[in-house]
Amino acid sequence: MPSIKKINSILELLRQNYKMGLTNKEISGILDMPPSTCYRILRELRKYKFIYQRKSDMKYFLGFANLRFADAVVEGMDITTLSLPYLEELHKETEETTFLAVWQEPVCVVVEVVGFINTRVSVGRGEVMPFHASAAGKLVLAFLPGKEKNKILDKIELKKYTENTITNPDDLGRNLEEIYKTGISYNFQEFNNGISAMATPVFGRQDKIVAALAVVGTSIDLNRYQLAEYSSLFLKASAEISDYFGVDISGRFISGSN
Repeated sequence: MPSIKKINSILELLRQNYKMGLTNKEISGILDMPPSTCYRILRELRKYKFIYQRKSDMKYFLGFANLRFADAVVEGMDITTLSLPYLEELHKETEETTFLAVWQEPVCVVVEVVGFINTRVSVGRGEVMPFHASAAGKLVLAFLPGKEKNKILDKIELKKYTENTITNPDDLGRNLEEIYKTGISYNFQEFNNGISAMATPVFGRQDKIVAALAVVGTSIDLNRYQLAEYSSLFLKASAEISDYFGVDISGRFISGSN
């Protein structure tokens, strides 16, 4: 196999065994690679600090040089650019408006939109999502660390937008708990009459909430059953985007609805 494939195979194997490490004999055996070939590759990787060898047992481990690339990749990632193909695919699947809202302290704001709602209500870039009355806002609030969440809860006014807006702090608290468990946030005409929405979380470095993938449309088209059906599509997309940042959320959430 080509050299780059051999190098990648070795690095991936060391990643999988990052705690215990592996010897040249073990690596070559697992990869069915001649020990001499494996040793030459290991020698070069060690030379450039991509791996290091523990003298006590001659086992190899990933080196710190990899961190330079990891930091550069993560810092260079644009959440909007990463998410856009998913928004477009979700729009195609649902035939509804999809959007990305990011957490930019102290607000949750829309940064990308695909599609449109054919009503008097539209979603545009730069629109701020209320923390207590929107699917994206409630989602971000549910996953913020306790101190940040309480800071927002102490400041925000639970303004009544419609008859369905949650204005009772205890009711909001229970809703946030459910969102935290399921990873799904619903808005059933809580922000605008006749408009419903759903959102799922995207996590970034250090497992922090960074954004919400959302779908929005008329409450006739997006009733409870339809939104529940779409939830798995959005959770899958959220998991794949989060994975770019090294966060695995597959299997994290329980099935349920708000």
